[in-house]
Amino acid sequence: MSIMLFLRQIWLFSQVELSRLWLTRRGLMTLAATAVIWFVLLRYAIAPASEIMQEPNFQKTLTAAFGMLGLHQLLNWPAPELTLYWMLSLILLPLLSLVFTANQLSSDAARGTLRFISLRSSRSAIVLGRFCGQLLVQLCLIVLSLAATLTLSSLRLGAIDWQAIEAALLISCNLLIVLMPFTALMAVFSAWARSSRLALSLAIVSLGLTFGLLSWLIHHQPAASFLLQYMPGAQIWQLIPTQGWQSLQLAVVPLAQTAVLLLIAQQILSRRAL
Repeated sequence: MSIMLFLRQIWLFSQVELSRLWLTRRGLMTLAATAVIWFVLLRYAIAPASEIMQEPNFQKTLTAAFGMLGLHQLLNWPAPELTLYWMLSLILLPLLSLVFTANQLSSDAARGTLRFISLRSSRSAIVLGRFCGQLLVQLCLIVLSLAATLTLSSLRLGAIDWQAIEAALLISCNLLIVLMPFTALMAVFSAWARSSRLALSLAIVSLGLTFGLLSWLIHHQPAASFLLQYMPGAQIWQLIPTQGWQSLQLAVVPLAQTAVLLLIAQQILSRRAL
């Protein structure tokens, strides 16, 4: 198979995932649910908290309490709304990613659709295409929620802050990288499980057991604490206080995790009877 044909197949599968978001009832329900979640967060959490963050006394307290941890750098963002969005997204979106991307392959395999698709395309293209499609779907949701956050900031300031737009681009890039290993993890379990619910359950249990075993190992062997940095999402706590494009230096580990997990998903699907 030529590289151009392989890339074309990946793009076609990605388009299918995008069409499921914008052209199906389930996709529109996902958009509606996302809109409701972010409306509640913007209206009742981010908007009032952004006012508090602008108070000098709060800034002094944050600097005094968390200066050693570097969290005072969060005050240097162009808009407090983006600061709060950044913190909430780093914690909330990986959890939502596990739910939204659980059905990459499992339901199609159960219905026999993958058997028909694999007759004209490679299983590697199927895995990568569904993965890239899910990333594009999540990118759409990130851009929409960021646009709402920037709108809220512009209404408060009465003008568009171009530095805030640049910061929003940086946030979207970092969030997409953060979500990559979680999406690839669900590709592994959806390639193995017979339903999206089972895939989600297996992912949650596996993450919990892995973290529990690592905690037990570190308790008895403190030198093994370095293993925690290879858990999906381990760089999130390092990302929270960082700013600027230098934050992309932390992308090496999640990109490597994504590559390994996608390879595992491809191997599972290639050995699975469709």
